[in-house]
Amino acid sequence: MRQSLSEKSTAFTAVGLSVLLAVIAIVDQAGSRSLIDHAASVYAPHGKQVSAGAIYGLVYGVAVLDVLLWLVVAGLARSHRLVAGILGVVVVLLTASLGLTLLLASEYGVHPYTPLWGVLALLPAAAGAVATALLLRRK
Repeated sequence: MRQSLSEKSTAFTAVGLSVLLAVIAIVDQAGSRSLIDHAASVYAPHGKQVSAGAIYGLVYGVAVLDVLLWLVVAGLARSHRLVAGILGVVVVLLTASLGLTLLLASEYGVHPYTPLWGVLALLPAAAGAVATALLLRRK
């Protein structure tokens, strides 16, 4: 029982880190707009206009998808079925790929997202990997 609480709380940590990504994006969009300023500066030499909706929308989309996926894993964490561990592996892979997308995405040879955004998007996958390891270790 105690171990399943640990697995569930670790999965909720991944949820919290996903929410944190969205909150930081909201604060950035409402305040300094550093993300859109960076994107505008890297696209300007190519004569391209940047849409704040597209740039921030991708970050919000990653955050929402991460939250939904980790909530499912957290819900299954108390079960003793193998499906919880398998789903955890799938969700780690999905959330890591979303984070890597923000970290490595490039267009016209430039990166519209600074490495900070990619790292923030990878944090839920890291916490989820711990939760998944706990789920798979369980007998």
